[in-house]
Amino acid sequence: SLMRTFSSIQCAERMASEALNESSDQLQRELRGGSGGRGGGGGGQGASSSNNSSSSSKLVDHIVLVVTLVFVGLFYRFYVLNKKRSDSQFETAVDAERDRDQVSIPATAHKATKRTRCGIGFKRQHGSVTITSIDSNGLFANSGLEVGMVVKTINNVSVIGKTAAEAAHLIKATVGQVVIVATEIRSSDIGTSVHPTFETYCATFDMSYEDRGKQFRGQVILELKNNKRGGYYVSGTTSDADGSAVIVEGLVKYSGDAWWVDEVQRGNDTGLKVLTTGKFDWSTNNFQGSWRSNTGQSGPYSSVQSTNVSITFDPVTPAANAPVMTAIVATPVNPSYSQTVTAVVEPTSPVVVATANKATKDMTVGIGIKAPNGTPAISSIHPGSLFATSDLRVGMDLQSINNQPMSGKTAQEAANLIKDAVGEIIIVAGWNLSVFSPLTTAPIASAPPAETEETELYVPSYR
Repeated sequence: SLMRTFSSIQCAERMASEALNESSDQLQRELRGGSGGRGGGGGGQGASSSNNSSSSSKLVDHIVLVVTLVFVGLFYRFYVLNKKRSDSQFETAVDAERDRDQVSIPATAHKATKRTRCGIGFKRQHGSVTITSIDSNGLFANSGLEVGMVVKTINNVSVIGKTAAEAAHLIKATVGQVVIVATEIRSSDIGTSVHPTFETYCATFDMSYEDRGKQFRGQVILELKNNKRGGYYVSGTTSDADGSAVIVEGLVKYSGDAWWVDEVQRGNDTGLKVLTTGKFDWSTNNFQGSWRSNTGQSGPYSSVQSTNVSITFDPVTPAANAPVMTAIVATPVNPSYSQTVTAVVEPTSPVVVATANKATKDMTVGIGIKAPNGTPAISSIHPGSLFATSDLRVGMDLQSINNQPMSGKTAQEAANLIKDAVGEIIIVAGWNLSVFSPLTTAPIASAPPAETEETELYVPSYR
């Protein structure tokens, strides 16, 4: 329908241009004929006057036609098209997602003068104005507002879509009562996921969706970041038949319930907005849901399947002398499998879970493995390979490959697990994991003596 709209506008503009050219050509022809030519004499001058009058009348008619067509084209472009892109039901649906499973926290303070400082900081994060600081001596100390909450309104003025500076200006310009309404995820929804929460989650998805009875394909690149308040901020890009879009706002909860809005920046439908709602299955790294556009169209996603996933976990610093990280890994190969590993690492070192899809057994992966200290470690990652864009790094110790613990394995055994795999490959790795503290609940075999000069086992890049 949008393509037909653009075609109608282009047709009107083309007709206006042709009419203008025709009127100009006709006027020149008639003026040349009325100037006398070979006729000469007084009669020629009379004919010239008559022809000029007729030409002027026709020119006015053509100008009126041109102006009318241009007006119709502009009207269609700026009114009808904008009206289609301002579907009130679409905005209502987005508002419903913003408010779903959210609790509003109102806070009121009195600002004596325009120059009175309130002691609250804002920042626009992932499409929303977020509270980044609250002064312990400020007006909103002990008000119920907390850092990380999303601001909804200030003095009954919505800040959705506004910048942090615009939100701050609403407070600065106020004298008297200041009312801030912020939202956070209901506590009943926090921690309901059976899977451990991530610090970051980056994934590429192949998607197919239905639009008015036809199937289309596209790609989604998602980046999730833990907001420490029950969910993940959403950012990323999409590309499909409509064009290339950027995710402007959204939320994914720990339970997997998700929504986001993307806006087309380049392509056939620049300005088009699409609301996606559904749920992630963290055990398979796939998504099920539906979409709705601001043109009134909607439909289901036939499939949204991950092709490359990279996950990091927030490091935990215990009270012991050595910093210890505990990571619980549950992977798609066997959803019932879980492994608890305690490793001595640097406080800032995350455990990385990277996933890639190996289409056939003969497909090469492009990762090198050595076991210099008795535990297989990554010795090289080929540019352009399956794991090239993951958070795996050369030098990381391998914790597991497809749920198989790497402690006590040789580099050859680790490489064989990758070579023999077909489908999804999940590699869990981190820094200094070769030093283990065995757990009675999930014992890990002690590492064998360090091997000397073991040859790197390289699984070459797929071509």
